[in-house]
Amino acid sequence: MDAAEKAELYLRHPDEEPEIVGGLPYLIHPPSRLAPTASWLRFRDKTLLPAMARRPDDPNLPRFLAQVETVLAWRATIPAEQRFWKADP
Repeated sequence: MDAAEKAELYLRHPDEEPEIVGGLPYLIHPPSRLAPTASWLRFRDKTLLPAMARRPDDPNLPRFLAQVETVLAWRATIPAEQRFWKADP
């Protein structure tokens, strides 16, 4: 895979953040496109799911969760030899 193909794949990676409704009363930092998939799983399990339990009426947390699931589903379709993000530890 050459640099142009890698760049194209990078641009096709789903956005890290969903469209936000209103403002966010908290800071939240999803992993980057270059982060290992394990970071995305940890972000979902250790940040989003507990936050959703504490803030069940927050309209943005389910959007973040859906975006994480989109990222994970997309990454699962990319063959190992084409992955540009860091390998899982």
